[in-house]
Amino acid sequence: MRIKVDQSKCTGCLICEITCSLVHTGQVQREASAIRVKFGHLDHARHQPVVCRQCKRMLCLKSEDKKSDEMLRQSFFWKNDNHRKADCAFDALFASGDNLIHCNLCGGDPECIKSCPTGALRLSA
Repeated sequence: MRIKVDQSKCTGCLICEITCSLVHTGQVQREASAIRVKFGHLDHARHQPVVCRQCKRMLCLKSEDKKSDEMLRQSFFWKNDNHRKADCAFDALFASGDNLIHCNLCGGDPECIKSCPTGALRLSA
């Protein structure tokens, strides 16, 4: 499973970021969200939500063993290891203090999808 993004529906409201941080940290803290909205400039570009694509072979985990990989896939906070962030092909790991923030799909029922008012986010197999 992974979160699919329809950029044409994103309004840049940031509700997905706020929901993610609230669910995982109990605070509205955008920098502690596993989804980030990159804003388009003026009327020439669309807003672009960025979230982990849940790659089958996650390059950010290439130095881990299979058991560790599965545990990390299910974890929201990872220890901030610079090679992991740099190895993410989609720039979808975000640093927050001593941690990296990784989308764990809220255990299979992503809250960001439920809170998105425009339907820009959906779950895909």
